[in-house]
Amino acid sequence: MGFQPRIDIHADDYGMTDQSNARIQACWEHGCVNGISVMVNGTAPLLPNGANVAVALHLNLVEGKPLSPAEKIPLLVRDDGYFRHSFFGLLVLSLSPERKEMERQLYMEIDAQFAAFQCLYPNEREVLVDSHQHTHIIPLVFSTLLRVICDRGLRVSYLRIPAEPISPFLKEPSLYLTYRPVNVVKNIVLNVLWCFSRKKFIESGISTAVFCGILFSGDMDERRLTMVLPHFRRLAEKRGQNLEFLFHPGAIFPGEPFLDPDKTGFCDFYRSPGRQTDAETVRSERWCELVGESAGVPTV
Repeated sequence: MGFQPRIDIHADDYGMTDQSNARIQACWEHGCVNGISVMVNGTAPLLPNGANVAVALHLNLVEGKPLSPAEKIPLLVRDDGYFRHSFFGLLVLSLSPERKEMERQLYMEIDAQFAAFQCLYPNEREVLVDSHQHTHIIPLVFSTLLRVICDRGLRVSYLRIPAEPISPFLKEPSLYLTYRPVNVVKNIVLNVLWCFSRKKFIESGISTAVFCGILFSGDMDERRLTMVLPHFRRLAEKRGQNLEFLFHPGAIFPGEPFLDPDKTGFCDFYRSPGRQTDAETVRSERWCELVGESAGVPTV
């Protein structure tokens, strides 16, 4: 028998608000979520006792307030002390003449978030890492992240690489018209940017998994996922890697607070019906049965 990939059903954005935390928590208590990513600059990101999920650092450079003093990272924050940029804002800045100063400020904030994560979860001997809005795939952010990992002597057992493969989707022509154009663009951008960091990542020796969560982002519905699951499973077997499906089940309902209400584009996404679809999928009996035999809490 060949390699049998483990399937990780992962929920991002734990620690954003108390209300969204509770909705994510329900997805591992009553669903098949077996891993979460924690925003250490958010609110009350400690897990309840007995939570049987793997915990990853959700590096956040785009929303809320930083952990570094705002006056020391002015390129990254607005006058009110909140993060200034989106993914594309950081990308543009990383290509600007202020690149070297941006790198210094990135290092300070990434280091601070690792320190906070280790304080929150001191028993995690090895660390899993990903990022909010996938900003670590920006080459300058990626190289700075690897430098912090090296300088801190961290044992990172997993780093998400959101360069989602296209081949599993190509094998289901009936789905072609169901992809949102913005997600197609995201997929292309992330795959192109990944080409600039692939060699450094291979040299780091850190593990990753075959990833799914871009083309369906905003609507990870059970029907379409069930169609592409066999193709992703076969690809993971071929590569000898595990398989990660990324969900965002922590919806925010009208009247509830946001991490940064001025980031209106983010706020619209948190209120979108797609987040409730994500939660329904990871709690559905059929989806949990499909992935159940291969799912398990990722070892660290």
